[in-house]
Amino acid sequence: LLGRVDDVMLVSGHNISTTEVESALVSHPAVAEAAVVGAADQTTGQAIVAFVILRGTATESEDLVADLRNHVGATLGPIAKPKRIMAVAELPKTR
Repeated sequence: LLGRVDDVMLVSGHNISTTEVESALVSHPAVAEAAVVGAADQTTGQAIVAFVILRGTATESEDLVADLRNHVGATLGPIAKPKRIMAVAELPKTR
């Protein structure tokens, strides 16, 4: 099976899979769904930006965002920590 070319981001010379970052985020108990994209960044070339749907009564806060970043870092390594995490009501779906 082959994935799309944009499924891999180049962050500071490291290939980071969007799927791996999404899986790490969803493994956190506060996250129901996640989508990850690469955004241009002057320092790292690409930065990881994540969009998450929170589970149940979880609400977006600085503490939760920090916890999610640390969770991804502990799961995949510090280079995979998203630069930005935003809670959204829904994610676009492919039919």
